[in-house]
Amino acid sequence: MPPRQPRHANRSSCMLALTALVLYMFGSAFLWAQSDPAMKASHLMQSGNFREAETLWRQLAVKHPRNAEVYGNLGVCLAQQGRLEQAVVAYRKSLEIKPDQSEVRYDLGLAEFKQGHFSLAIPLFASQAKQKPEEHRSTILLGMSYFGLRQYEKATGYLQIAAKNDPSNLELHNVLAQSCLWSHHYDCALAEFRSLLNVNPKAVQVHMLMAQALDGMGKTTDAIGELEEVVRSTPFEPLLHFELGYLYYKQREFEKALPELQLEVKNNPGYAQSYLYMGDIALHSNDSKTAEPLLKKALQLESSNRLAYFDLGSIYADQNRYPKAVAALQRAVKLDPTQPDAHYRLARVYTALGKKEMAAQEFAKTKEIHTKTEDALMEKVSGKDSFPR
Repeated sequence: MPPRQPRHANRSSCMLALTALVLYMFGSAFLWAQSDPAMKASHLMQSGNFREAETLWRQLAVKHPRNAEVYGNLGVCLAQQGRLEQAVVAYRKSLEIKPDQSEVRYDLGLAEFKQGHFSLAIPLFASQAKQKPEEHRSTILLGMSYFGLRQYEKATGYLQIAAKNDPSNLELHNVLAQSCLWSHHYDCALAEFRSLLNVNPKAVQVHMLMAQALDGMGKTTDAIGELEEVVRSTPFEPLLHFELGYLYYKQREFEKALPELQLEVKNNPGYAQSYLYMGDIALHSNDSKTAEPLLKKALQLESSNRLAYFDLGSIYADQNRYPKAVAALQRAVKLDPTQPDAHYRLARVYTALGKKEMAAQEFAKTKEIHTKTEDALMEKVSGKDSFPR
């Protein structure tokens, strides 16, 4: 976007009385616009010399502290230099003086967006989109802002409008596809992923995301088929073997899952989830000796993994290493108190330790969670929680 230019007054001669009247009515706006520093600053911005232009706008801001355009142009210079925090201050000062500047409002939103301040950017883009609905840039950035906040349901609506207005923007369609995926609009996600694959059939990441959409629809076998074909042509793609191994794991095809997870560790040794599911598979095979170091490795790489703590707690409990079992299971409960398995395991450990009261509390929590789950399922089956979108 070219830098916004200051307005320059007509240079034709005029009567002193008229000049005085203009200055009385509009302050010094026309006076500074005629000044050499303002014109020079404008020319410097046109040539891309934002550092020198900034100096001149700052000098003008000292002389004319209530002129909105000075601060607006100063904000542009700062933003173009990547000094976004300072640009925000300048833009806000400009809007404080003169609130009805849609371009400055948009520029402020863009500066906040680039800093990852999505919640601050959203009302600014929303205002711009309302004032100028024919300009689709604000709609795109609204969708991207909600996407950045992981509010995928809201993001999807704006991104669908934006993508419809810009069908050739592949990056936009890629973000829309992911937003549809994370908001569980799987039909939308599949349609977008297929369009992207029509353009580039070798886009491995798109194949992986498409498999996630298929799995989300309950079509895990189709998702496996999608990845089995891709893994043959690109065996070294990060996370590809993990995604395939995880789908096998979900199907309880552990003998197929394990080699894929092992290949992922070879290609991508820093990915915690591979060790987690390898450890869990070993535990399902009653091989706690193999499982324990794998689960510890998973926690070393990612300390917030509930399943790793639960599995370790189960191993320790089975080996009568009760203090370690309690510590691991308590951590699992803390990470996700809504899962009944850790509460139940912890109750069993407390029982073994003779701590009847604490065991009773954990058994009660287990029963409470199961009851809530059953009630929620009954409501879903009866349609009580359904509502039109």
